[in-house]
Amino acid sequence: MSKSLEMALRLFSPKGALHEPSSGNASSLGRDEFLGALQVAAKSNPQGYQYLMADHLLDTEAIQGLLTHFCATLGDDEVGCMALAILLRRPLPEQLDRLVPSHPHFDKERRRAAVVMERAKRAHRSGNGHEYQRLLAERNGILQLARDHCVAEMMQSGRCPHCNGTGLRPRKGDDCPKCHSSGRVVPDAELVSRRFGVQMRQAVDRAVDEAIHQASDLARTMDRQVNEMRVI
Repeated sequence: MSKSLEMALRLFSPKGALHEPSSGNASSLGRDEFLGALQVAAKSNPQGYQYLMADHLLDTEAIQGLLTHFCATLGDDEVGCMALAILLRRPLPEQLDRLVPSHPHFDKERRRAAVVMERAKRAHRSGNGHEYQRLLAERNGILQLARDHCVAEMMQSGRCPHCNGTGLRPRKGDDCPKCHSSGRVVPDAELVSRRFGVQMRQAVDRAVDEAIHQASDLARTMDRQVNEMRVI
């Protein structure tokens, strides 16, 4: 990422005031100049701008904008959701069922649910049907809350649950085979082909690539503008 773009994104962050460009240097630019350059560059690269805001700042408005764009471009809401997940390196819906059991939080809560289930079994064996149903509901509630928590965490952070984002397998310390040592979830784009066919997969790839290309073009345009302002 270019330095000028990085500065502009920092200024958009909640702690942006801490990153205010220094005015001590006569050749330096202020907050308004950086943000102005970003806004101008964004006009011709709207999806690139939304991608940067979503990827670096988890901006909900940008995420929704991308989702709306993908759904309209690809003509299917489910495919649009899959394209957004691929772009932001988040798990696709079908991957979540495989990833959740590997999440440390789910593993911890699963053990707690197992204890409750043992109590439920004892109640069932003793003929206490009411207590059995109560404990069974408690156990199911624990697992559902744990799943919801893990899904929300992975969709927000994109961290690989197998290595907790470290890129290394716990205890063994070698490269995590699930994320290829990246520490991030690897979206299974092949799911698009299996669900919707090769042509739709190609359309998703084009839409995702366009957003990434726009982000690169935005960075170049912004750098050019910032350099021109510094000359002036």
